Amino acid sequence: MSTEAIPGDCLAFGDFTIDRADERLAGPHGPIRLGNKAYRVLLLLAEQDGKLLTKDALFSSVWDGTMVSESALTSVIKELRRALGDESREPRYIESIYGRGYRLLPEVRREREAAVRAEPGAGKPAAGPPDAPLGRPPLLYVPAFDDSASRELQPHLAAVVREEILFALSRFRDIRLVSNAATTTAPTTGYGERDYELSMKLVQNAGSVRAFARLCRLSTRAIIWADNIDLADGSPGADVDTLVRRIAAAALPRLHDDLLLHRPEVPQDVYDLYLLTKLRMRGQDSFAEAKEVAAAWERLIEQHPNFALAYPPLTRLYNTDYCYSGLGSTGEKERRRAYQLAHKACAIDPTESHFHTLKGWCHLWAAEVPLARAHFDEALQLNPNNQDRLIEVATAFMFMDDLDQAAELLDRCRNLAPFATQVPHHELGLLHLLRGEFDVAAERLALVAHRTTSSDLYALLAAAGSNAPDLSRRAGAWLDSVRQLWSAPEPLDDERLIGWVLYQHPFQTSARQEWILGLLRPVLGLAQQARLPGDR
Repeated sequence: MSTEAIPGDCLAFGDFTIDRADERLAGPHGPIRLGNKAYRVLLLLAEQDGKLLTKDALFSSVWDGTMVSESALTSVIKELRRALGDESREPRYIESIYGRGYRLLPEVRREREAAVRAEPGAGKPAAGPPDAPLGRPPLLYVPAFDDSASRELQPHLAAVVREEILFALSRFRDIRLVSNAATTTAPTTGYGERDYELSMKLVQNAGSVRAFARLCRLSTRAIIWADNIDLADGSPGADVDTLVRRIAAAALPRLHDDLLLHRPEVPQDVYDLYLLTKLRMRGQDSFAEAKEVAAAWERLIEQHPNFALAYPPLTRLYNTDYCYSGLGSTGEKERRRAYQLAHKACAIDPTESHFHTLKGWCHLWAAEVPLARAHFDEALQLNPNNQDRLIEVATAFMFMDDLDQAAELLDRCRNLAPFATQVPHHELGLLHLLRGEFDVAAERLALVAHRTTSSDLYALLAAAGSNAPDLSRRAGAWLDSVRQLWSAPEPLDDERLIGWVLYQHPFQTSARQEWILGLLRPVLGLAQQARLPGDR
């Protein structure tokens, strides 16, 4: 039977909820750990409904009248600000009234506690921004690894492998990682539609140990990914590193793809709405659709400003002419908005590597190279096993003309890629192009599965560098595709096209810009001569 708390058990403000029955605080990414004093201060502030709570009242209640210095209260307020992502200079949650006390700024709502205590699938609240529950990212449950068939040979191997995998997975902030070393079995109840299990079995195999990894959806026990690897010498080492990389590069993307595939048609919470909007963005194929998706992200962020997962896709739309669906449609206004979004995302969660690549790219667009480099380096430190982040940083390094480091990162990407279709051909093509290896660049770019205006541009420049015999025809075809996507108010001409290329491809040195234009300008002359008949 489903059991619900009585009305008023929860106090909600902004994107945060205080569960008084369980004495905990939940935010956009799940439970937030607070000390006892911090929790009690926050609860008292919320119960005041925006009225001033004096320092004397706090000392009397939270510290039970014990004589302590004001620094104790100041320390608790700082803890709360960190938990809420608040700033004392421009507070959005806790206002300090000098010499008197504090008040909570957002409106406080009394709500019923539902999803946490209900049985799986029972009584799911309907989505209805801005009052819909936030929901939570997918849970990945990691039980103890089954080493019953290899324990005699390697008694400690399973524990070591498991810790290595947990360490790597903890770098991915878009999952909730739950570890249980006490059992090799998954829970039979208490899980939801976003909950998954990563299990592993170690068996002896001709003197070595073979590891069988499996990822399944807990609600159905459906296996969505599996792999195996021989730990050749039966000890932690390079083979274990390979196993960890495979899980990071293959299992987690499969988890997120499965999550999108099994999303509810009608969103039950804000996280469902995020998944639906993300899927819609992935499938958009027109400028009008891309603008509608951007508007949907803006609404989600306006209603739930601390739901940080919505910031990267919107930033990408604004920085890239709505994912290059409307060429010339964005300018400084959109770039400023993207810069603000990236800054806010980093402030919400400074430990998420994606937000640092996001911020780094915004600095790169603004030609702030030292700041960009600092955020890219931070992203690599935070998560060295995320293929998407490696590609983002490698591409940025190419625009900064650091080709050697870009090549090193792309090599790491290829080692992570579990399938040939996931090899970063687009980025490798750009790398060879910038090295002047035009034939190799053309070969790589010919393998790009999802072509874009940029990948076609790089292929055209590679053809120009190698003086390809069909250069005139390809130049005309590329210019025709650009004209079809051109969405700027001014008509397209050669100078505007050159300006667009440099604006959307932020090469940071004048020497590199001139090198690119040295290839591009002659091609544009050929393109004008070879325009398709229907456009004459």
